[in-house]
Amino acid sequence: MMMRHRNRLSLGALAFLGAAFAGQAASASMTVYCPMSEADCASVLAAFEAETGHASSFVRLGAGEILARIRAEQSNPQAALWLAGAADIFIQAAGEGLLEPYASANAERVEAGYRSPDDSWTPIAISPIAFLYNPAYLEELGAEPPTSWRDFADPAYQGAVVLTHPASSGTAYVSLASMVQALGEDEAFALLKEIDGNVLQYLRSAGGPGQMVASGEAAVSMAFTHGLEVALADGFPIGVSFPEEGTGYELNAAALIADAPESQREAATAFLDWIVSDAGQTALGETYRESVVEGFVNDDFSIDLSQVKLIDYDSNWAGENRARLLQRYEQEVRDASAVQ
Repeated sequence: MMMRHRNRLSLGALAFLGAAFAGQAASASMTVYCPMSEADCASVLAAFEAETGHASSFVRLGAGEILARIRAEQSNPQAALWLAGAADIFIQAAGEGLLEPYASANAERVEAGYRSPDDSWTPIAISPIAFLYNPAYLEELGAEPPTSWRDFADPAYQGAVVLTHPASSGTAYVSLASMVQALGEDEAFALLKEIDGNVLQYLRSAGGPGQMVASGEAAVSMAFTHGLEVALADGFPIGVSFPEEGTGYELNAAALIADAPESQREAATAFLDWIVSDAGQTALGETYRESVVEGFVNDDFSIDLSQVKLIDYDSNWAGENRARLLQRYEQEVRDASAVQ
């Protein structure tokens, strides 16, 4: 069993890392687009540099925003590596010719069900969708913690739900695709329209809802378990539950951007080799993401997933239908202009 040791970076260390990355920007061998938290992007890339000597700088954006930027830069790419985000959106990007297939030297270590059939992207971690709630706020409302997707439409939650929008957030899109796969498409969209009536605010990226629930500004939301593990470790007053119908999960990926700058390609492919090595999976484990490598166990997480019902989440279907589902969401539920 692989023992994992937490080594959370202090604010001072993060400030140092931020300054270091900023200082490297002019001479960095690789530019990375990364939707993880600032701390998680920095810690994984610092571990990669320590192991391989490849320096990098990163730009943090929501997963949907990364896709939009890579599209906009297609004729003159500025970055070589897209680090993290749900495989769904990588599949869409690959379908648009925005990614260059690369077979990681350690691809055979990854569980077969997670692999890209054409190596357009490299699977790096998984994180299930969970519900988070503020127990004190729910007590004020006289409401119970959510245990079903349908609970989010409960009138008891009116004005107390905070979500991200699936056009800009990978978390929200995996939640949407999970509901469609668990409930059926028409039923899921009807429910999403009902839930919309309870939403206090739509945010751009996944960090905001957790902060609002923890601070008592909102009562309930949805998030990936890795973010909730961090919140629990930091002592935030939240509870965690899961939908009884089953939940989907983010199959996190990384990929080489098509026509990447030649000076950055070696570092990007080295990263895709390293990230599914033991060293790479240990670095990702420090961000509380579950491993995709067979036999590699992170055993000190706070959330017990052993009793959680996971659906047979189809990332390929979710990726191939992403544009269509987002268009339907915008037409039937909420336009992306509502995002704050």
